[in-house]
Amino acid sequence: MPDFQRLALDTISNRFDFDSAWWGMSSQPPEGDMEIHVSLPYRLPSFYPGLWDEIKQEDTIVSAVMEKPGVCVNFGRKSLNASPGLASLMARFGITSCLCVVTLLPELNLMAFLSLYRVEGKQPFSETERRYTQLLMPHLTAALSSNWLLHLERVRANNATGRVALGVVDNRGMLYVADQTFISVMRVEWPEWQGPLLPETLVKQIRTAVPYRGKRLSVRTHPVGDLWLIDLRLVTSEGHLSPRELEIAQMFSTGASYKEIARDLGIAPTTARHHLREIYRKLRVSDKAALAHKLLAQNDSEIVLDGHSHFEELPGALSAFGDVKPV
Repeated sequence: MPDFQRLALDTISNRFDFDSAWWGMSSQPPEGDMEIHVSLPYRLPSFYPGLWDEIKQEDTIVSAVMEKPGVCVNFGRKSLNASPGLASLMARFGITSCLCVVTLLPELNLMAFLSLYRVEGKQPFSETERRYTQLLMPHLTAALSSNWLLHLERVRANNATGRVALGVVDNRGMLYVADQTFISVMRVEWPEWQGPLLPETLVKQIRTAVPYRGKRLSVRTHPVGDLWLIDLRLVTSEGHLSPRELEIAQMFSTGASYKEIARDLGIAPTTARHHLREIYRKLRVSDKAALAHKLLAQNDSEIVLDGHSHFEELPGALSAFGDVKPV
């Protein structure tokens, strides 16, 4: 699968000339420096974001574009030499002219940014090129978001998981993309959540790869190279089994007797029978077949990812994210 961002920038370069680019997602905390979360250095080395991070406090480009989100700013040689750190970075790659624009994504508290560069010996970017880039950026942002959402819908379709909300996060719990239901589902468990960072409880779960089960929501993560697919599932009060009850329900629905369950779990048979009565009451079932059907209908099966990647276009998704099959 061709890389979406590279293909898009290849297409743009056919309309007007630029030597390199930097396209990604970032956030600006109320207090603190801008943080780049995921990005594509185009015709630049992969370590370019790290070099920028070292001088970002001196980057006058950031302050200029953040004053007018959505407006493309044209920076010439003089502007790029406004601070020693920025001048050093630009000189390292021979950059003498830059167009930069950001598009805000308020629902996730994120922004998309694009910088186009020209090197020594080239004419500075023109006003026409600046306007063209400004008009183009919202479409690029929408196309990239749609591309990511298409991958999420493929996961949903291949798993037949209609009630699952899906998103993609990194190891820090930074949300990059989410389907239309993700934010509303998150707020069922965390009403004050704003994003783009997941609640600290979930961040810990990501790092330990342990599923989270709250009062209203169950959450699991699946590694995708340097990123994680996160799926959210609503838990109804009717079906909210404790971890021990869920374990017993699964054992009983697959054929184990309450005596076998008691033996395997090291509990008294009367305790196992008590748990089963509570399970039947909570799930409103009256026999083993109905219990098995109810557990299946809750759609709590794992998402299995293997084979060729559906998500290899995601910046940061370095490993295969494959054909998705229900367990």
